[in-house]
Amino acid sequence: MAEYNKRINFINNLRDLGNKKTKANNVIKNNLFIRCAAPINLSTAAQKKLISNGQTLIIDFRGVNEAEKNPTSLPRELLKNRVHLPVEPKVTELLKELDKKNTQKTDLNEIFQQAYRKYTVENLDTFKEFFKILFKNPGFKIIFHCTAGKDRTGFAAALILLLFGVSRRSIFEDYMLSNEHYKPTANVTEEVNQIGVKELLKVDESWLDAGLKEFETNAGNITEFATELIGGKTELIRYLEYCEK
Repeated sequence: MAEYNKRINFINNLRDLGNKKTKANNVIKNNLFIRCAAPINLSTAAQKKLISNGQTLIIDFRGVNEAEKNPTSLPRELLKNRVHLPVEPKVTELLKELDKKNTQKTDLNEIFQQAYRKYTVENLDTFKEFFKILFKNPGFKIIFHCTAGKDRTGFAAALILLLFGVSRRSIFEDYMLSNEHYKPTANVTEEVNQIGVKELLKVDESWLDAGLKEFETNAGNITEFATELIGGKTELIRYLEYCEK
């Protein structure tokens, strides 16, 4: 994974979910599930490196306005392989409900936890569609992102890892890497400074934990969730085995 990141470190907050130990005591294959921040303003050379090594799909979780303002950098022939599954950002909306002058850290954590819960409450069909795409395209490189590649993308990555039976510790370790890997652009930094909430640039385990608990409450066990989407236990086992080594 380190070598992969080194080769394409021009992508913000990028990492491969491969090489993580699964419930079957195998590891997830490299170059199948790639998470990152929005791949925008990329050079032609960078685009080619990102999409190398076989067939590629780009899953964009950004909201409608986010995606329109900052188009994804892709070669023309690959634009048809981009799928937009918008998950509208909720944190800023929730922050407006508070008087910032009186906001305490505990209040902020609750806001972010609530935003993660909304990923399930308001976007369960979107994540169902995401998994259907994965299941219909085994062997494809799936690059999925939002704007920063830390919240909506982090939630999606956690669901994938849960499905493979990756340990909770490893799931949260991958999620928390965004605090090291995410480098906000000047525009994002300016917007965050205007809002006055530096937590918008980080992640916290309690946020993901809240989102996953909400998922389990509303969607049930991840294996049962996936089994229904893929069409049966045999099909799911076959898919998981294909993605492992």
